[in-house]
Amino acid sequence: MFMRQLEEALIAASTRAITYLRSSYVSKKPVGYGYSGDESREFDLVSERIILRTLKEYLNDVVLVSEESGVSGEGSWIAIVDPVDGSVNFEAGIPIAAVSIGLARNSREVSIRDIEAAVVAEVFRDVIYYFDKQSGFRTIGLDIKRRSQPGRILLGYADSAKSFEPLVNIMKNYGSDIRLRSLGSAALDIIYVALGAALGFVDARAKLRNVDIAASVAIANHLGSYAYLCNGTDLTSMRIDKVHRLECVVVGYDNSVASYLLNMMGFRP
Repeated sequence: MFMRQLEEALIAASTRAITYLRSSYVSKKPVGYGYSGDESREFDLVSERIILRTLKEYLNDVVLVSEESGVSGEGSWIAIVDPVDGSVNFEAGIPIAAVSIGLARNSREVSIRDIEAAVVAEVFRDVIYYFDKQSGFRTIGLDIKRRSQPGRILLGYADSAKSFEPLVNIMKNYGSDIRLRSLGSAALDIIYVALGAALGFVDARAKLRNVDIAASVAIANHLGSYAYLCNGTDLTSMRIDKVHRLECVVVGYDNSVASYLLNMMGFRP
């Protein structure tokens, strides 16, 4: 019954936010800068408010950790939220974006591995990726299973010569049969890696935050994928009780892929 309550809270919060994001009421007007320092638009803040209001409706008391508001509230639950992951895509009308929410019991040094339930919901497709520690992983909207072998696609981002260098090194070592793609939503990138649509994910821009990917990393870890900081730290040990910036992130379809990607970048897990 307890996990069912978490599931209902997460599905309701994500679907209500998406209903708003698909509506004619969406405003893309800039409204200042969020806690993380990035420009916020009205749709970011409205989606965040919808998520928080819904979680409180189901769980009563929630501490919100969000890209827009930082840390706010008190309660026995921590919700780590990206109300629109892929907001640049969303603002531009590019149909790749997601709502990302992870729930963990509020405790000292709570981390990604403590997430009890998580949801990553696609904004532009009727697909929800859901996980909890009791019932495991399932998709809602489409029946999608983890592939036995990953596709030969590398997902990643670069905005400078320095951040592009790790991707170049990987491409050189893997050879001509691997293809590089940048989709614009890190949460969905990691889900796609976990499901085997792609081999791995790399972001060395020092711009990702734990709020962007906490829910997707929890889901990916359950499915057998591995996520590391580029210094070799297991990403599931990253705390979620405040907003953290991540210097460099690598996610592999499994641990052998993740380790190989790190080695080609000059690091070891």
